[in-house]
Amino acid sequence: MNKLWVVALETYKKHVKTVTFLIMLLAPFVMVAFSLGFGYFANNMSKTNEIAVISENEAIKEGILAQGKKDFKFDKKINSEKEAEKALKDEKIDGFLVVKQEGDQISGRYTSKKSLGTDDQQRFTQYLNGLQLAANTEALKLKPEEVQTLMKSAKVTDRQVEFKDNKMVDNNTNKFVLSMVGFLIVFVMYMIVLNYASITAQEVASEKGTRIMEVILSSTSAAKHYYGKIIGISLVILTQVAVYAVTGVVGYVFAKDTDMVQDMLKNIPLGELLKGLLGYNLLFLLFGVLLYTILSAFMGSLVTRSEDAPKAVTPVTFLVLIAAMPVMMLSLSQPDHVLIKITSYIPFFSSFSMPVRIANDSVQQWEILASLGLLALSCVILLKVSAAIYKSTVLIYSDKSMGQVFKEAVNLK
Repeated sequence: MNKLWVVALETYKKHVKTVTFLIMLLAPFVMVAFSLGFGYFANNMSKTNEIAVISENEAIKEGILAQGKKDFKFDKKINSEKEAEKALKDEKIDGFLVVKQEGDQISGRYTSKKSLGTDDQQRFTQYLNGLQLAANTEALKLKPEEVQTLMKSAKVTDRQVEFKDNKMVDNNTNKFVLSMVGFLIVFVMYMIVLNYASITAQEVASEKGTRIMEVILSSTSAAKHYYGKIIGISLVILTQVAVYAVTGVVGYVFAKDTDMVQDMLKNIPLGELLKGLLGYNLLFLLFGVLLYTILSAFMGSLVTRSEDAPKAVTPVTFLVLIAAMPVMMLSLSQPDHVLIKITSYIPFFSSFSMPVRIANDSVQQWEILASLGLLALSCVILLKVSAAIYKSTVLIYSDKSMGQVFKEAVNLK
């Protein structure tokens, strides 16, 4: 057992000290920082600072100025299109809005040197809709209470229930939070497998093709050496996940009192979010990552040279794409799709599909346990089989294909 952990810790230390691990660790932080920075600068670049409003109807002009005083800075000295065009040419304003009323119809045209941003377009539309409503109300001679009655819209509420002791009771599960957690589990697992499949195969195949394996196997068994490498890679993965978890906790402690976080927690209760993350979903994530790690190690054991390891994990990459993509496309629109139901019981697929079904609250507990049991059993079986194959192939030095190596290993067994 001590030799097993020696191999595991050596594998772990070797990988966490590499530049590749540091890049993988920092990549999400860099992406988030870049996205926030790009969004901030893009918003400032497209922001309209000062505009002019032109209209022959003074009431309409004053109405827009009153509605938009919190959103824009207005140049109230400009009263004609010619003045506005000159001011735009001299870059004294960013643009001007010309509003006309023909009969009962109010229309507006915004002129600027740059395209109108979506936010500003929505604001202008809102202003004009308010004025249009006022004009329609006046034309139809409607009373204020009649307008309010006319503006009322139908409401649709969603009540989720469950049956206990043959009685229908409310199910207070936050479906939105669970859906977010389910999608997060799928995305995290997808990224982990893609990032570590090649690394795992490379690690298992690293000493193959050299005489150093004969020295290693003189002090420990091939199975222990193989298990140690898988444990070491798994510890590397857990380290990366732990860093993100700790960063999230620290970030929450410092930002929990900000308006943005408080607004987010109104829609996404922290307790329910943690409950979704720390429940069955976490087990499906752990066993799913372990299963794909073992599969990657198995594929790495079939190559005779370490440089062939990236090619060996190509089937693993395709498998994770086949498992993840349908779930990502259907999880929000059709979470009860028959494809998701079927694959939620198939190892290699269930880690992606079952969290979606759990989020939709469309699966019973025995189904979750059955799927989880099959997943765990698959990990054990694949680990035992791949270790036996590794034992048979670890000292093969000839330049053979993966298929030939596998046939030899099976025959040796």
